[in-house]
Amino acid sequence: MNPNRKSVAALLGLHLILAINISCNTQTGESKTDRAESFQKPSDQATQFLKTDQCILDTLRTAGIPEACLEMVIDFETVFAPMAALDDHSYKRYRWSVSCDERGNPLIHALPPEEEMGWTPWERWSLKDNKPIRTSWVLYPLKQLPERGIIKWYKIEESENLLPRFLDNASDLVTQLRLARIDVAAEWLGLDFRRTFIDSLQPEAQQIYTHYRWAVIPHILADDGPVIYALPPMGSSDVWPWESWYTDGHTPQIHHVHYTRGKDCTTGTWSEEPGAPQRPPEIFGFTWHWYDDPDMTLALSKQMIMK
Repeated sequence: MNPNRKSVAALLGLHLILAINISCNTQTGESKTDRAESFQKPSDQATQFLKTDQCILDTLRTAGIPEACLEMVIDFETVFAPMAALDDHSYKRYRWSVSCDERGNPLIHALPPEEEMGWTPWERWSLKDNKPIRTSWVLYPLKQLPERGIIKWYKIEESENLLPRFLDNASDLVTQLRLARIDVAAEWLGLDFRRTFIDSLQPEAQQIYTHYRWAVIPHILADDGPVIYALPPMGSSDVWPWESWYTDGHTPQIHHVHYTRGKDCTTGTWSEEPGAPQRPPEIFGFTWHWYDDPDMTLALSKQMIMK
């Protein structure tokens, strides 16, 4: 090919590339301005959640929570979106949904995991006198005898504080335990709440237990009664124990202490595979070294807590 033909071919190729680019940008409606705007720095509020749990936000949006909030005049970004910035809560395992109340207004539901059902509150957001409120409902302990064999939910809380119950970020252990209804389950088991869970602890130990997740879960081996769980961050379970309190229907009160590393007082090992019913998911997949403690007070109350 002679030089003139090469120049013509190159020029035609350049025109073809330009035509394709113009055509693509026209079809998508994208301009240089659009592309520049797409790379602008996000807002401060959006930046807050960039490094957080996007899954919980997707769950809430799929359930229609933002739309219900608009109709109920609830600030979604203030009430629900902060869950994405935290990783130490169980709301990601809740069933979120929207239904209608008897007047046709939206009703937002946060239903706890199956294993905690009835003890951990079912939270609802609704309108009362055209103002949004949050209520908490439970089944146990029964407040009244079943009517015609039906157990009824009853309300334990009504608040204008719309933040989900366990996002209240209480820094003191007493408040955390009461929110999780450990005091109620302790009374049912015949335990002295303050003596067992509070008064026996040094301040350093109390601070450690504020990092735990506290839950009440019934179990068939506990005569279908409540089991109180104190669940440490699982990366710390070599030195911070998982503890449980319950009755088996024969022994009035049992205090189990579990570590992922053997101790001098260990009497056995135990493990539970994922999917086992009536268990908190944190314990799955580990080999636990356990012992029964005849003293009902928290295990770390008996250990020297190093500063």
